[in-house]
Amino acid sequence: MTRRMLLSLLTCAFVALTLAPSRLPAQAPAGAERVTVDIELEACAKTLRRVARLFSAGFTRAEADRLARDIDGLPTDKAGQWSFQVMYEGAAVNLTVHALVDELSMVDLDFVTTPAVAGRIRKALADIER
Repeated sequence: MTRRMLLSLLTCAFVALTLAPSRLPAQAPAGAERVTVDIELEACAKTLRRVARLFSAGFTRAEADRLARDIDGLPTDKAGQWSFQVMYEGAAVNLTVHALVDELSMVDLDFVTTPAVAGRIRKALADIER
């Protein structure tokens, strides 16, 4: 194999790796927990509304509906991330939502937040098929 061919192959591999959407979930920050659910795209708004009921502010039904529309508009296999400052039991808490829609219209939905809130989200979504 010539140097030129090798360089060409390496360049193609580099471009493919840098432009391909990552299917790996982002790492949760230290002290945070991740709750993951795989749902059909049609169930996304309902699922997000269920999570929104846990908070008194910051991620309400209106934000859940807006986020569901954003997720519905994501290109296939392109991840999206949204961050919210929510009120949970009188305290401000960070909530990050990651979503990835696959070619079968299934959504990988991740919620990253404090352990206490993650436990409540897990409980609220316990009956959703994973």
